[in-house]
Amino acid sequence: MPATNRHLRRYLQPTGLECHDHAQWVLPIRGDLQLEVGGSGGRVDLLQGAFVAPGETHDLEAQGDNCCLIIDCHAGVLDDDTLEHLCRQRWLALPKGIRHQLQNIRTEGTANDPLPQLLRYFGRDGSGARLQALCMSIAKSPGGDWSVARMAAEVGVSGSRLHALFAREFALSPQAWVSAARLRWAKQQLVGSRASISDIAQRAGYSEQSALTRALRRESGLTPRQWREAGSSFGQDTLPGTA
Repeated sequence: MPATNRHLRRYLQPTGLECHDHAQWVLPIRGDLQLEVGGSGGRVDLLQGAFVAPGETHDLEAQGDNCCLIIDCHAGVLDDDTLEHLCRQRWLALPKGIRHQLQNIRTEGTANDPLPQLLRYFGRDGSGARLQALCMSIAKSPGGDWSVARMAAEVGVSGSRLHALFAREFALSPQAWVSAARLRWAKQQLVGSRASISDIAQRAGYSEQSALTRALRRESGLTPRQWREAGSSFGQDTLPGTA
């Protein structure tokens, strides 16, 4: 296989616009970050990575302590069909096997290369294609009525089968995945928009603002207002409650 480069990177300040002639996988090991790719913005965290195609402008900004595994794939590593397929999904719902590999890198410094598993899972006709499509739909509209029945219908399986698929691939229930997507979206909006906290909570699918507050405090130790203030004063090394 042609050369690939892997390196761990911690982001202490915005990168500014970058563009390179190789493909890149951005896989968080710790913390979460705001990523803009080709004019489209989203967050990456322990449950969601991203793929950047060759020649795409992108920039990245962290909020608090973070560490990412960056995999650079130079010309010849990915064929044109695979590149096109990966560009269509962009945001990658990371299955538990890949998350486990990433955490091993964090805690043990293991040298296992996750790229083969990434390509098996996310490549053309990969085993996760149906779930990836569902996860993309949830990420685009987290405030929707994502009942188990609706999610199962989109994947084309029964409700019990959907639970089994999520448990196998992500080690989470479908509802837990939706909750994570809603909180990810709300965190992005708190920092990247001027919308009121109550409006963000409603659009994210929370029954009331206090539900968002509880979810964010449970994950980060911060209230929505504190998260927003910390994001607006970006540049500090770490945030309270992050690790």
